[in-house]
This record gives sequence, C-alpha cells and structure tokens, in this order.
Amino acid sequence: MKKEISLKNNKLFYNNIDLAGLAEEFQTPLRVTFLDVIKQRVIDLKNAFNEAINNNNYQGKFIYANANKANYEYLEINEAYINGDAIECSSYYDLLYTKELVKKHSFWNERPIICNGIKCNDYLDEICDMTNNGYYIIDICDSLEEYLYLKEKNVNSLEIGVRIHLSSLYEADTVLDDRFGMNEDEFNFIINDIKNCNHLKLTTVHFHQRGFEFEKEKFELNIYKAFSYYVKAVNKVNSVINLNIGGGTPLPHDNDFDYCEYAMNTILYLKKLAKEFNVKEPNIISENGKYSQKDSTVNIYEVVKVKNTGEFPWYVLNGSLLIAMPEMYALGEEILVLPINNLDKEYKKVRLSSLTCDCDDVYFNKGLGYIEVPKYEKEEKLYIGLFGTGSYQNSMNGKGGWHHCLLPEEKDVVIYTEGGETKYFVRSELQSIEKIKKLVHFE
Repeated sequence: MKKEISLKNNKLFYNNIDLAGLAEEFQTPLRVTFLDVIKQRVIDLKNAFNEAINNNNYQGKFIYANANKANYEYLEINEAYINGDAIECSSYYDLLYTKELVKKHSFWNERPIICNGIKCNDYLDEICDMTNNGYYIIDICDSLEEYLYLKEKNVNSLEIGVRIHLSSLYEADTVLDDRFGMNEDEFNFIINDIKNCNHLKLTTVHFHQRGFEFEKEKFELNIYKAFSYYVKAVNKVNSVINLNIGGGTPLPHDNDFDYCEYAMNTILYLKKLAKEFNVKEPNIISENGKYSQKDSTVNIYEVVKVKNTGEFPWYVLNGSLLIAMPEMYALGEEILVLPINNLDKEYKKVRLSSLTCDCDDVYFNKGLGYIEVPKYEKEEKLYIGLFGTGSYQNSMNGKGGWHHCLLPEEKDVVIYTEGGETKYFVRSELQSIEKIKKLVHFE
C-alpha cells in the first residue's frame, strides 16, 4: 500500500487524495473507499501475467477471478468484476447474490462464476438451475459426494473442477491440515469415472495456495504438488485445461515486491513443469479478493482526549478500533496505523485507545510498547489513519449491526474517477441511535 501513500504539506495523501481534507469535509469517524485502487490492483496483476505470457510464448492464458468473500459491498465487487475476467463465490447465498450482480452486465453469460466451498443440496441445485439458464459456471467439487450428486442431476453440460487437498506449508496458518478438497483416491476415481458422465465436463484442477507472505520455495512446492494432479487429469481427460490457484497472491505491503517478477517466475515455472511432464501448458485462474480489496479502504479518526495512567499517555480516538479492524485482533492481520496531519510537529510516544470500555480496544507497537505520533494540542485537530481495512472487516465486525458499547459505524464515503474527474459520495451516514434501536428490536 505504500505506493498509494505520499506526503505533501506535512499531511498524508492516499491515492493523491488529502486525507485530512476528507476528515475536515466529512467529519470523523470516517471510512473512505477508493474504487480506483481496486481497479488498478486487478489491472496491474493482469498486465504482469499477460506480459510474462507473451514474452515467453506461454500457451495458456491468465484469468483473474475476484473472490467475493473479501468484501461483499456491491461497488467494490463490481469494480473488480468489471476489470477482471471471472468471479468466485463460496456459498449458496453468495451465489444468489452473484447471480443478480453479474446479470447487470452484458457479458454475464461469458465470464465464469467459479463456485467454491462445501456445498449442501440447495447450493448444488442452484448451480444446476443457473447452468440450465445460460450462466457460465465452473463448479469446483470439494468432495466425492458432491460429484456423485451432480452426476445424477439433469443439467446441461456443467463445467466442473476438482479441489485437491493440500496441507499448508505456512506455520502462521491456524490449521495446517484443513477440511477442504479431495484425497488422491477420490481424485483418481473422478478422473476415471467422468467418461461415464456426458453432462459434466472436467476442465479444472484447483488448489489453495495458502499464505500471503511470498516465499518462493514454498510457493513452487505447492504448485509442483498441484501440477502432479493436473498431469494425471490431463492425461486421462482431454477437456482439462485450467490450473486454479485459490488465494495466496502476495499482498503489496511495500514497494519491494515486484509483481512483474512474481508473474514471470510463475509462468516460467509452469512452462518448465509442462515440458518436464510433456503436457499442455494450463490456463492460470487466480482467485483473489484480499489482494484487490484490502488497500482500497482507509479509516480516519480524530484524537479527542488524552489520558495519563502510566508510562505512555493514551490518545483517545472518537471511534472503536475493534469495529474498524477486527481482522487484526482475531488473526493478527497487518493494519498500518499512521498520523495523517501535523507531521511537522514534535512527535510523542503514546498509545492509542478507543471510546469503548474494552481494555483490548487499543493499539500500539507491541515490541516497543508505544506508537509515535505528533503531539496533540486541543486547539489543533490531530487525525489518525488506519490503512488496509478493505477486506473482511465488514463481515467480521457485522457491518449494519450494533457494536460494542453501541458505538456507531463510521460515515462511509466512496471516491472514484469518472471522465478524468475525482468524484465523492456518501454511501451511508454515521450510524444513528434510531437505526441502532431498530436493530436491537427496541419498542
């Protein structure tokens, strides 16, 4: 995200927008979403892979699929879908939502809807109905039971994939041996049995890359394991052409990571494997949500009080950090916290806290025991920004619901470019007590 951050006139700008100016105009607490960041993320990754494909005469193509679950806000998903190549959903209700979303576009029946997740019959029945009604669906079978259910369904030429079970190589993952995918025996059964099923077309081998911090050796080892399944499938079934990488695209935390180099290494490695095993070079489907969504949103708060109870003073913000970035508290996800104005002032070692009564609703560098920000003076406002809150925060904090100590959700502002002009609109106002009373069924 650092390439979006710039310093001008002792204030932080994000994607060339003055954040302190936004805080003054719209007031805090404030949540700001930059649709242009989503667009650029998708375009950058597609361009990097397409350049690598062209430069190396790679025979497959790159397909960018936005993963809905990272952020279900309509404008955010829509921006990624328009600029991408496909869309990925992971539950029955997710598919119902996607059905309505893609129908808004002229290419609704040309771009695939990739269906992941553990599926009950309602999800599978909807996949079949939508396929029969012209939607282009690739169902990633997660179990042998799912395949056998589809085998008995009346459906017109449904495209399917098989998710293989791979244990995680990343120690940071909570569960190294997860519940998803099929073992080798189940996989072998399907690639041998599919010839008996004219209405199902196997095109895709799917695996989940896991881990977002790029480690080349682990990345290549996972691909090698998955590619061995692709080789088995392509030698048995002529229609197999896609290698689907779920998740795992490294996040742009800093400017040191080169996406062109990442794409080039991926293409060269797959080309090497295809030559080694004497099989056709697969299309690469990349399912990414956090990559496109995370850095699109910034939360802005104002320091409203100073409390001294220990070595470092507490700078109290007019909101709740627990509401703004639950992913950090639950999963240790990196969220960048920075002052956004008065950057030429004297800095002070402090700890940030929220207005809730929760002792954990605080932020500081755990290694240092503090964070350094400009000294707060009552006569001059000091704003603090939370960067990288665009993915999963809404679903984890229950956006649209009530929150700890009934603190309201922030005012929600969307920024985008149209015809070369930057435009703003308020998507929702600061949550009112009237809305909260309705949520708690107050009578």
